[in-house]
Amino acid sequence: MRRTSLPLAGTALAAATLAGGLLAPTATAAGDPATAAGDTTCAAPDARPTVRFLDDDSGVPNRAAGGGCTVNDLIDDERAWQSRGAFTAHTAEVSGSLLRADVIGPGEYARLVVTAAQSGIGGKHGPAPYDVIFDGSQESFDDWGYVGGRGFDLNDDGSMATGPNPPTGGLGMLWYEKEKFGDFSLRLQFRDERADAGRSNSGVLVRFPGVDPAANPECRTNDPAWVSVNCGHEIQINDSAETSGNDPRKTGSVYGFADLDLAAAKPTEKGAWNDLEIRVVGQQYTVIRNGEVINEFENKPGLPFPGRPDDPGTSGRQFAEGYIGLQNHDAQSILEFRNVRVRDLA
Repeated sequence: MRRTSLPLAGTALAAATLAGGLLAPTATAAGDPATAAGDTTCAAPDARPTVRFLDDDSGVPNRAAGGGCTVNDLIDDERAWQSRGAFTAHTAEVSGSLLRADVIGPGEYARLVVTAAQSGIGGKHGPAPYDVIFDGSQESFDDWGYVGGRGFDLNDDGSMATGPNPPTGGLGMLWYEKEKFGDFSLRLQFRDERADAGRSNSGVLVRFPGVDPAANPECRTNDPAWVSVNCGHEIQINDSAETSGNDPRKTGSVYGFADLDLAAAKPTEKGAWNDLEIRVVGQQYTVIRNGEVINEFENKPGLPFPGRPDDPGTSGRQFAEGYIGLQNHDAQSILEFRNVRVRDLA
């Protein structure tokens, strides 16, 4: 495995750096949007149409702000703030830099600051921040366990990748074994780095009860990697062309129960970083790709898995909490993941 890790540009880590001074009022040259982003670059910019503060929408257009970043990338609403005033001051500082760079107007500046204050972020009873469960370091990588064939590598750039190490064995899964999650928002970035001309197949597994088949006989498998498949929900990652031989379920599908075709998946070019958010509240699942809701699914009991009569169906997937995992589907598929974080929505 490759052990070196580097800071992740365009992530919550970079945003925290911005809050530390790159966007100080004196650091910005008027009329130069690039300087509004300081030294930050965003490989996978936040593509949501408006600037949001967790659950609050400011209505201000989410414009490009230099360095490949958008306004949403530069305002750090995800981490824990000492107080609501501290977050509001951060928003005012960033917004002031953007105003002087002509990225936003005076009215938009005011709306951003007011919405930040009203959002409650940083307040005692405000919304919970995101907790980073993979930040690119060896320490955070070690918090994940692995079951099944092949494996995952930790890359020099702070991402982790499905890898054929060893190149044998069947389906595998990397899973965050430290904690179960109830109602949550999971955000991460992924990209397809498959070597040949094909597209990779993978998935994010959520709300599964563990990996021990003996402890979960209702999951009807003896393979630890398949407990999550049979008793959780897989959010598919697959931008392959819709030709014979390829899995017809595309990125964003709630696998087998709310499947998307390629057009609905909103595919991107191979090698591009994508932002994926999975929100689970009660039994309602929402999938957001690059800022756009692409799928919604209500996990009602009694729905069978099409074509798999022995599968538990949705009645066997009614857990109120569960683990999170990343799938290693096959030896040809190479998916990279980074900046994995979870927010409590209870």
